[in-house]
Amino acid sequence: MQDPELPNTTTAPSLSAEERILELEAEIASLKQALDHRPPEDSNSENRPREIRYHEQPFSNARLSGLTKDRDRIGSTSNFEELPKPTTNISQLESDFIRWGYCLVENAITETQIQAQIDRMLDQAEAERKAGVAHMSHGGRAQLIFNMLPKGKVFRELIALEENAAHRANLVEDLLEKILGKGFYLGTAHGSIVHQGGGRQELHQDQGFVPLPHPPYPLYCLIIWCYSDFSLEEGGTYVVPGSHIDADGNNKVRPGVAFEKMAENQLLALTAPAGTCVLTDSRLLHSGGKRTAMGTRLASRILYSRGMMRQQENQYLSVPREIVENVSPKLKRLMGFSSYYGLGMVDGNSIDPDQPKIHVGELSMDRPEEFLQDFDWKYTKDAKMLSELDWESFAEYKGDK
Repeated sequence: MQDPELPNTTTAPSLSAEERILELEAEIASLKQALDHRPPEDSNSENRPREIRYHEQPFSNARLSGLTKDRDRIGSTSNFEELPKPTTNISQLESDFIRWGYCLVENAITETQIQAQIDRMLDQAEAERKAGVAHMSHGGRAQLIFNMLPKGKVFRELIALEENAAHRANLVEDLLEKILGKGFYLGTAHGSIVHQGGGRQELHQDQGFVPLPHPPYPLYCLIIWCYSDFSLEEGGTYVVPGSHIDADGNNKVRPGVAFEKMAENQLLALTAPAGTCVLTDSRLLHSGGKRTAMGTRLASRILYSRGMMRQQENQYLSVPREIVENVSPKLKRLMGFSSYYGLGMVDGNSIDPDQPKIHVGELSMDRPEEFLQDFDWKYTKDAKMLSELDWESFAEYKGDK
């Protein structure tokens, strides 16, 4: 069953208990199908299945639930000399990324640039709480700022990898092009605020919504901009170093392999100073880390995608709104106005997303009159779910429109 303290806390797909059972059943069916239709040894006869079962391919995240709860078994990357250290050497960064599934860009963002991000993030976060549109989690001990793109110029400049937002942006962009190709695009951009007691996620792959087996390269790359220090106590991201590929470049997470066992003695909290930029292979097993120290951990999580991972026709731009509002629910879903394992969310809403007339855009405590807007989000099932949590007092639900 999903931890009640962990709603909407991740860029990765989330599964309900029922969905996890279905995915595990699908994996069993897929493995059984493979065994039932193996051709006999030394036989040239055709022995192909006659039923289409491509829809039964398993997903990885269904088997990774609960593995981050045992904090006593989580170590620290700083205890292992061979693991990546912050550097600006491009050869070392590439080597680390290939070998361990992540790399650390040293001093990627200056103290002044960090402060600009923090100031806008904290202002937006407080304003969203006041406006009743905040996404809190972990008993109110963490907050996500979803969809940062329309919520501040400094956010947009960082997402676009402009040097005035992060002075090593060019180096980061060069790495992204090598990881995803030049046609990569933005998947999502979140601001993350974690107070003492918050931050823990379930272990996952950022491409865990892609059925197994995965291709032999990452489909996505998550970038974490560290605005405060990361460590075990400070809520550093948990990683299973090297859990993406073996020495021959083969994916470790694949059907028929007990890949969840990799986390049993290899789950480590990332250690990195403020100003570090972390790039991760989307096949890497990882999760948000729980903060036990006093204070707050601040970061931005920006997910970039290969250019092929999108619809061919841009339905959102090519179809007039008056047509969208009058098509059938079935066609609307086909056009992309629905979510799939968290993909297609709108400002954090993956339950019943739609194109809002009044967006949750850039808000500020300097403009309290903005809090009175009749945000569409307040009429969603997502708002209803958050508003009903015992500890949630920053999400207002107004009922169905």
